[in-house]
Amino acid sequence: MALRKYLWKPILNYRHSVIDRYTTIESWESLSEEEIAALSTRRLQSLLDHAYENVPYYREAFDARPAATNLTELPVLEKGDLQQNFEGLKSNDLPSRDWYKNATSGSTGQPTTFVQDSHYASFRDGLKLVFDEWGGRDISDPKVKVWGAQDDLSTGTSVRTKVGNWLRNLTWINAYSMSEDDLRRAGRVINDEKPVTVHAYVEAVTNLASFLEDHDLSVHSPASVMTTAGTLRPEMRAQIERVFDCPVHNRYGSRELGTVASECRYGTGLHYCPMLHHIEILDPTTLEPVEPGETGEIVVTLLTNYSMPLIRYRIGDVGSFRKVQCDCGCRWPLLSNVQGRVTDHFVTPDGTLVYPGALRKALYHYDWIDRFQIHQTSTETVVFRLVSKQHSPPESDLEAISSRAKNVLGTDVTVEFDFPDEIERADSGKYRYTISDVSV
Repeated sequence: MALRKYLWKPILNYRHSVIDRYTTIESWESLSEEEIAALSTRRLQSLLDHAYENVPYYREAFDARPAATNLTELPVLEKGDLQQNFEGLKSNDLPSRDWYKNATSGSTGQPTTFVQDSHYASFRDGLKLVFDEWGGRDISDPKVKVWGAQDDLSTGTSVRTKVGNWLRNLTWINAYSMSEDDLRRAGRVINDEKPVTVHAYVEAVTNLASFLEDHDLSVHSPASVMTTAGTLRPEMRAQIERVFDCPVHNRYGSRELGTVASECRYGTGLHYCPMLHHIEILDPTTLEPVEPGETGEIVVTLLTNYSMPLIRYRIGDVGSFRKVQCDCGCRWPLLSNVQGRVTDHFVTPDGTLVYPGALRKALYHYDWIDRFQIHQTSTETVVFRLVSKQHSPPESDLEAISSRAKNVLGTDVTVEFDFPDEIERADSGKYRYTISDVSV
């Protein structure tokens, strides 16, 4: 353990100064509300100044609105704006930055490509270390991830990846496949590795907890289970805590914004760091701020990505501010009632549970897809509803999507395509981007 930490900490600092960022973020935990307000305002203004000077899209937005020195005078940034104004949202100094492209299907079923950089990545990873610490895990303590992606589970067997996992003391369990054998194997892995924490997709770890409980199988009790990538309902939390005999720390984030918020050991709400994310809760219709404690749409300004600033980004999830002080002593603001990523597991013809993220990823990087919904109508049939920007989507793309779906669900599954003009929202106001009619 000591050797891993001795080796891993300097590597993290060499790679994007992660330990330095972690130390900085950790120091912000002790700031007063007044100090937080002053520092976060300075960091927000720095990003706005950069956006005006260097990003064509925002220069035009500011010039069109003389009062736009006030953040709330700027329009919200939609996912569609990212697609339509991709080049204009890039910073003019991009060549001098250590940047890369990333992509997500998002919580709204709208595939999106964007640019991030090492400055953002260092703060993202530093915040993860702080939140891990809240869950009882120090750097290089053993951790198990019940996840859909180790770089989307595509490079998990490379030597480089294996060395990285050893240094991190990290073991991966594939959340995309959940047959009875898979679930038994997952329980054995956790018992063998004895992790300090389990970090998991909420639906995946709930299914695992249910299987372990139903089969009366014992499992190692970590210091915490950290859930993300889904809505953690009270009954799900209760079952996970009962089976693993430890507290659940729920997290909230997205690929565009990184990890945004996390519960601490008191579970008062999800703390977010306003020096990294400026958050507004708006009425989804009027886009005006809701009353304190009222549920509305979460709109985020990411304060660390200067390569492609996301200012007033409409992530598509809903939640509310919780106006109380947490007993942990950290004065970062609190979110509560966060609802998003409502998803169903799919079921193969042989009864294996499949996390639908594996199907969503089949839609990445197709620029002609404006919005999507994947609907399993039976174990033998899955329907891709794709709102297309083109009159005739490329047949080769449809064949590739169909092939990916069959690889995940089974070669005998029928893959159908529907091309509606729009996809209706659920009663909650959210788009359900995956639906399964199959009973588990």
